Amino acid sequence: MQNISNQFFINNTAAPTAAKAYANNNDIGFAQMMIARNTGVDGLVNPMRPDVSPALTMALGGLVGSYGINVPPKLRIFSTKKGFKLEEGDERNSKFEMLLSDHTGVSDLLAQAQTQALASREEAMQSAIETFTQGNSSGYDMKGFLTEFREEEKPRAISIVYDGNSTQVEESDGKNWRPIKNESDFMADLVKAYTRYTLTQDATEAHEAKGKTKTKNSLTSLPIDK
Repeated sequence: MQNISNQFFINNTAAPTAAKAYANNNDIGFAQMMIARNTGVDGLVNPMRPDVSPALTMALGGLVGSYGINVPPKLRIFSTKKGFKLEEGDERNSKFEMLLSDHTGVSDLLAQAQTQALASREEAMQSAIETFTQGNSSGYDMKGFLTEFREEEKPRAISIVYDGNSTQVEESDGKNWRPIKNESDFMADLVKAYTRYTLTQDATEAHEAKGKTKTKNSLTSLPIDK
């Protein structure tokens, strides 16, 4: 680990190409560090929420102090048309943009972390859907239900969070930020959504059946002209 650190820090300051170099490093030390972070062995990351990018965490860890960026509070980073920025109102944004301008590799890692998180999210949703449909033999329109489900499950907003110890990708549920959804999250959502869907279908069919009954009764009660 000491050798790895020396590759990316000179006089305790991250080198300009640190992020890219670290991301491309495939030696044993790097692999061991990733395993440690993903299992919480080093005490820095909750094992339930593994660091999405140890490379990005290390790069930011060595850079933020040099630019006078205090962490905590955590950095919430958004992708915009003009690049990555901190959330609106964060007074550290100008310093953060300067950091990214000087160290373009960090932007590359931010983009990579977000892209991979969204890809994993999509894979998790697809896996949950396949498992759910295999065990469901309902006669209701499953295709229509899944179309609605996918639309409802589109992430409203995505942000990357760095808290000084780890990096996470979070999504907004419209009110609060939460960890990016995984397969178990989608499975729970599927069960809830399908329950609502079937109840709606049942209610609709009952209403239609009731309407037909009323129509039939009213027709038979009409007087016959003589």
